[in-house]
Amino acid sequence: MSKYLFSLVILLSLIVGLFLPGVTLLWKDYLTFLLALLMFFSALRVEKKELRGAGLKKLLTLLLFVFIIMPLLSLPFKLSQPLTFVGVLIALSSPSAAATAFFCSFLGGDIALGVAISFISSLLATITMPLTIHALAGAVVPVDNSKIFTILFEVIIIPILVALISKKFVKKITEAINNHKDYQLIVMFLLSSGLMGISHDVIEGNEYQFLELTAVILLLLLFGGVLAYFFGRRYGKKTAITFFVATGVKNAMLAFAIVLELFGIAAVLPMVANLVAQFILMALFEVLGCRIL
Repeated sequence: MSKYLFSLVILLSLIVGLFLPGVTLLWKDYLTFLLALLMFFSALRVEKKELRGAGLKKLLTLLLFVFIIMPLLSLPFKLSQPLTFVGVLIALSSPSAAATAFFCSFLGGDIALGVAISFISSLLATITMPLTIHALAGAVVPVDNSKIFTILFEVIIIPILVALISKKFVKKITEAINNHKDYQLIVMFLLSSGLMGISHDVIEGNEYQFLELTAVILLLLLFGGVLAYFFGRRYGKKTAITFFVATGVKNAMLAFAIVLELFGIAAVLPMVANLVAQFILMALFEVLGCRIL
């Protein structure tokens, strides 16, 4: 992948979504499909040897940070508006992003662990996210767990099953897709710009709150990532880097889709703030990460 291409695509998607929202209306009805397509691409890259090479102890420890430590960081938001709290909770309860393995490779982390945590946390999210949301927010806002599971089934379980079938029966097509990863950024651009586009009216008039939420969520992601990094140092620097990336880089687009389905467009301000915070974090990884870690 060309240097800084990921960050350029992220920047372009933000610009198009924020300043040309009318353009994104062309594909706004296909956002769930695009999200499933990204999961399909991610699952295609997973190999059995990478899952075996991740190390069970390291994997279990990292899952603790992804699914327990990070959601707990949302608890101070209980003092704010209920939908803001639930939005931040869902954002921090989501699995590690599909880009985890890419950044682990780019930053010199444990690639096998990065692949494994992205894949396994996505699968486990179909169970952990409904449970976490019910446990921490069930008394604050009524949440329809059946809707959450339906979305997770559509954008995680089905794409993974299709990817596994494709890897077994159409290997040449699978190899061709994996060899042209840059084209997959087109899907990411369409999805992220579409999410930003439908959030345009929500951001307008709430710019201060949007910027404040973005800054706070970015700090929470960095705090959780740094905490995981120092804990992961006991396994070596490569593992520590993967702990940082997998804990800090969450599947923001999945969290956005869940909140949009549950509560509608009026509730997405924390989700678009989370999306931008995640993008800033990933851009920092690509541009500055090698100099810092």
